Amino acid sequence: MIEKTKHIAGFAGVIFFMLIKFAAAQSHSTKTTGSRVNPGLAIANYISHEITKNGAGDHGIFFDTVKSKLKVTDAINPAGKQYQDVKITLDAGDVIKAALSSELITPMNLTLLGSMNGHLTPVKAIIDTGYHYNLFYKVPAAGVYTLRISCRKRVSKDKDELNYYYERYAGYTVECVIATPASGVIMDSPAVCDQLQFLLRQRLTNYMQITGKLSDTTMDVLDKTKIQSVNYLSTFTFYKNSEANVNVFPGFTHVTFDQSLQYNSDADAAQAQRYFIEQFKACLGEGWSEEVDSSNPDWHKFKKQGSHNIGLILYPGYKFLEILM
Repeated sequence: MIEKTKHIAGFAGVIFFMLIKFAAAQSHSTKTTGSRVNPGLAIANYISHEITKNGAGDHGIFFDTVKSKLKVTDAINPAGKQYQDVKITLDAGDVIKAALSSELITPMNLTLLGSMNGHLTPVKAIIDTGYHYNLFYKVPAAGVYTLRISCRKRVSKDKDELNYYYERYAGYTVECVIATPASGVIMDSPAVCDQLQFLLRQRLTNYMQITGKLSDTTMDVLDKTKIQSVNYLSTFTFYKNSEANVNVFPGFTHVTFDQSLQYNSDADAAQAQRYFIEQFKACLGEGWSEEVDSSNPDWHKFKKQGSHNIGLILYPGYKFLEILM
């Protein structure tokens, strides 16, 4: 009987010891899991990509591309709206353009966030959704910024739909252009090719390096769609004795470079048009084609897939030539 009692007591001790070990293991597992979902500890984990200014760049223009898929589950944001963040380190005076493309572009958007008092806060960037989803921002101070790719669509919890939606439609590509202040510098007395290439660089970032602020005090208090355009005197011109403007169309967030070259006669203006046509033809390079506008024989165009047209427009009777980019 005594031996039987000892045996039972020993068996109970083993069970008690195993329960303690199990409880300790469960406690350790809970802490480990908790560290993955705690937003305070997971900030570095949900920044899944980083965009950087790699290499020497071309006249201070750097390109980077991020391709990814939004995650099906997000421990930090379990409510259904999925997002991913991209870290970008920028210097004062840099201009960033981020273009978002996706098979299902409508519910997806970009937001640029800056750090304020330790919290991520949206910055007032220029958003253009006319053709693609484009974000533009000129950086006032150096720092680490966050580009957030969000999907506003709430997806059914049905497994098949989740797999279909996230595998096919939630894939996205962010093509990023970063222009340093050096991209807005051009040599004294440049040749026409250098002038044209300078403007083509500026078009990548909505002419932000040569126009100053793309804003107006009236634009914050009036409906932007009711303002036809806002003009800025450009610091760059094809001819120093003729003024040029950068025109901003707020309703469409569309920006153009526009210069009118005035001449003494129509013949001089026509000769200038022929000169610029030949120069542009030699300078633009592969991918560009030229044509005369079907409705206006005095409007000569240079076109390229994915780029806004370049126009050289002659105005007979008014003695001037317009360069429109």
